[in-house]
Amino acid sequence: MTAILLEAKRMDAYYGPVQVLYGIDIEVVSGGITTLLGANGAGKTTTLRSLTGMTDTKGEIRFDGHSIAGHATEDIVRLGIAHVPQGRGTFVRETVEENLQIGAMTRRGGAQITADVERVYGYFPRLKERRRQQAGTLSGGEQQMLAVGRGLMLRPKLMLLDEPSFGLAPLLVQELFGILRTLNRDEGVSMLIVEQNAALALDLADHAYLIETGKLVMSGPSRELRDNETIRRSYLGY
Repeated sequence: MTAILLEAKRMDAYYGPVQVLYGIDIEVVSGGITTLLGANGAGKTTTLRSLTGMTDTKGEIRFDGHSIAGHATEDIVRLGIAHVPQGRGTFVRETVEENLQIGAMTRRGGAQITADVERVYGYFPRLKERRRQQAGTLSGGEQQMLAVGRGLMLRPKLMLLDEPSFGLAPLLVQELFGILRTLNRDEGVSMLIVEQNAALALDLADHAYLIETGKLVMSGPSRELRDNETIRRSYLGY
């Protein structure tokens, strides 16, 4: 039986007095890739934020067998959850390499961190070419690579990626998703991906959830959602 790495049960989320998620049940298996799909404003980003303690929530959230509901975001990060936010979130005045070092702030061991910087450069050679360049001067695609690389510096068990393809040219999207596939296959990094490109996400993921106005309306193996013409036309727009 496959182990469940991340699990939310009956998760509600609030921005102040306003409820925005309603009874979300979601799982990510260890070593798997799960995608969360839905229209803009459906609650996808809020779901990722809620899983990492960035919103007020009710319900049960468990990671690697332990409850993390109500925990501070920095404590959740230390457990091995890397959140790559929408909009990339790079430190624009810092260099590429300084951004990567920031990604390892919760870790100890300078030699291992240095080795992991080189590991990231192995996945993203363009970042190595620009290692001393201010992050704010990078192209959109390079900033997205840097955001993923910074997440990898945590040595995460799980990566939460919010719209990784947003604003990228098609060739860069294919390159980035190829790297994500390699990370999952070769390093066993589990992933929960929020993605606007439903077809691409369903090709990458093992399991998919569909969210609409803060509620889950469908879930199942990705191939079933991908191959169901009614679901594609009604919910996924392709």
